[in-house]
Amino acid sequence: MSQNTLLYGDGLATAQYINLARDLSFLNSKNHEHSDRDGNVLGYICNIKVHSPTQAALTLWVAPNTWKMRNSFKKWHAYRDLMFKEAGATGSEIGRYGHTIRPYMDSSMKAATILEPIGWDLTSQTQEWSYTQIAAAPGFDSAAVGTEGRAAVDVYDLHICGANVGTNTALGTTYYSSVGMIHSYNQDRMEVVTPTLDSQTIEGQNNPLALLKQGGSVSGGEVMDIVEDQELEAPPYDITDNGWSTTSIPADIIQMTPGWDGAASVASQKSTQLFVPAGLLYIASTVAQADAILMIDVVGIVRCKDLA
Repeated sequence: MSQNTLLYGDGLATAQYINLARDLSFLNSKNHEHSDRDGNVLGYICNIKVHSPTQAALTLWVAPNTWKMRNSFKKWHAYRDLMFKEAGATGSEIGRYGHTIRPYMDSSMKAATILEPIGWDLTSQTQEWSYTQIAAAPGFDSAAVGTEGRAAVDVYDLHICGANVGTNTALGTTYYSSVGMIHSYNQDRMEVVTPTLDSQTIEGQNNPLALLKQGGSVSGGEVMDIVEDQELEAPPYDITDNGWSTTSIPADIIQMTPGWDGAASVASQKSTQLFVPAGLLYIASTVAQADAILMIDVVGIVRCKDLA
């Protein structure tokens, strides 16, 4: 990476996104990616400075560096390659810059403000940054095909955090506008099965191995009561498909507290360091900051699994 410092000006709204992979690509005339060519999601290590004359609190949100997030990238990468293969598309036909997934951070990012570095006008230049689209058959009953005015192929975007966004037709067909990578991964994988009170559980007399270390003492029955309780215990984390594992996480809070010299406000400057999975950052401010300046220095890009 030859140039790694990005400067964002013209103020901060109460909500905006930053795509570091996109902006570094434009800056360096070199494609930067959200994952490597094997689908391992990349993380961007950033030194961040905020300069503002406005009193406000900034909350910086990133995708969670969890095994579910990393595995969702791997599986979507593999399934997307399969999609191209089954359609007969070759490596050269998918384009030089289409070998990895370019997702949104969440479903709101597509229609939201994505900050551009100072002096850039990405809409009027020749460069292009397209976000990944997937074409697949929707879930439907055979009776629904051709009767609901909808195509038999569904085309949608991908976002990392948050639930799938779709609509159900009268006959039960689901069409998506954007699919949550973590949410859909949770739906696709084999869930942890937790026995219920109605399920068959371990009985003391049928499990002598559990009593072995007790030397056959009279406490064996009580031990098996504990074992039965533990067998019924739910996992120590949320296993809901669109639960907590799909949400973005707050990485830092920055309090901007300008001083006062009697006549004019004196701007404050704060610094922090963040690890930004996939290079996608969401910034929320308690108030709009018309004259705020944001500088991001990307000091390293590593595989997320190496910092897990």
